[in-house]
Amino acid sequence: MNSGRVLAVARRSLLELRHDKRLLSYALITPIVLMVLFGLAFGGHVHDVKVVVVNDDGSFGSEFIGNLNASMFSVSRAETLGDALKELRDGRCWAVIYFPENPGEIRVYLDRSNTYIADAVVSGINAALMRTLEGNGLRLPVRVSYNAVYGRNAKFMDTFLPGVMSLAVFLISTVLSILSFIGERNLGTLDRALASPLSEGEVVLGYSIASGVIGTIQAAIMLAIAVFGFGVNVEGSLLLAFALVALLAIVGVNLGILLSNLARNEAQAVQFVPMIVVPTFLLSGIFWPVEAIPKYLRPFSYLLPPTYAVDSLRSVMIRGWGLNKIWGDVAVLLGFGVLFLGLAVLNMKRRR
Repeated sequence: MNSGRVLAVARRSLLELRHDKRLLSYALITPIVLMVLFGLAFGGHVHDVKVVVVNDDGSFGSEFIGNLNASMFSVSRAETLGDALKELRDGRCWAVIYFPENPGEIRVYLDRSNTYIADAVVSGINAALMRTLEGNGLRLPVRVSYNAVYGRNAKFMDTFLPGVMSLAVFLISTVLSILSFIGERNLGTLDRALASPLSEGEVVLGYSIASGVIGTIQAAIMLAIAVFGFGVNVEGSLLLAFALVALLAIVGVNLGILLSNLARNEAQAVQFVPMIVVPTFLLSGIFWPVEAIPKYLRPFSYLLPPTYAVDSLRSVMIRGWGLNKIWGDVAVLLGFGVLFLGLAVLNMKRRR
C-alpha cells in the first residue's frame, strides 16, 4: 500500500468536502446542536405542574400551600371539591389537593396517565408536608391519602410504550418515505410520472397514499405488539388508538416526501435523519414530559407532530378518553399532514 496515494485520496476528499457547503455545515453544526439539546433537555425536573387546591381547613392548608415548590407547581384554587375534580377529569390539571375541615388529613387526587409527573407530584407534596410540620414544630400525625382518578393501575410500561410507538412510527415512516421517493426519482419513475398529464399534486398525493398504506400496516403491527405482546392496558377505544398511530404515520410520510424534494440524493437525505430523530426524541414528551423541558425550549415541542400524538394516545389508552376530548390534537395532526403535503407539492412545482 502506497501511503502517498492514500494521502492524495484523503486530500482530494477533504477538498471536495470544502466545496460542499451544505455537507460541511452539517458536519460542523450538527454535533454542537445535538450536545446542546441533550444537555438542556435531558432528565430535567418538572416545572409548572398544574394543581388545583380546595382549602376547607384554614390556616394549616394555607401554610402548606405556601410551602409547595413554586417552580414545580402552578397552583390555582377552586371553591368546591367537585369543581376541582372536574378540572382534573377534563385534563386541565395533574392533581387536586383537598384540605377537609377535619384537621390532620389531606386528600390528593391524581392523574396518573403520566407516571413521571404523578411521582413528582407525590414527592413534592410530601416535601411540602415535611416543611410545614417542621416549621410549626408539629409531631401530630397528618394522614395523606392518594387517589388516582386516571391510571389507577398504570405501570411504567403503560406510559412508556405509547411514546415509543409514536417515535418509531413517525421516524420509520419519514425515513422510508424519503428513501422511497428519492429512489423513484433516481430510477426515472418520478420524471415519467411528471411528464404525463398528471399534476404535481396528483403525483405527490399518490405517493403519499401508497406510503401511507405501509405506514398504517406498521402502526397496526406495533399497536398489536404493545397490547397483546407486552400487555399494555387500553382503557379507551383500541380502534381510536390505532387511528391516532396511523395518522401520525401518514404525517411522517408527508414530511418525508417534503424533505426528499429538498435533497438531491440519498446522501443528502440521510443528513435529515438526525435533525428529525433528536428533537423528536428529546422534546416531544415521549420519554419525559414537556413539563420537564426548560421553558425556552417548550415552544419547539409544540412544533413537533409526535408531541400531539403522544398526548392524545396516552389519553385514549390510559385515561379512556374518546374523540370528543382529543379532537384538538387530532386537528393539529391533520393540519401538519396537509401542510407538509402542500409544501411538497409547491416545492415540486418550483423544481419542475
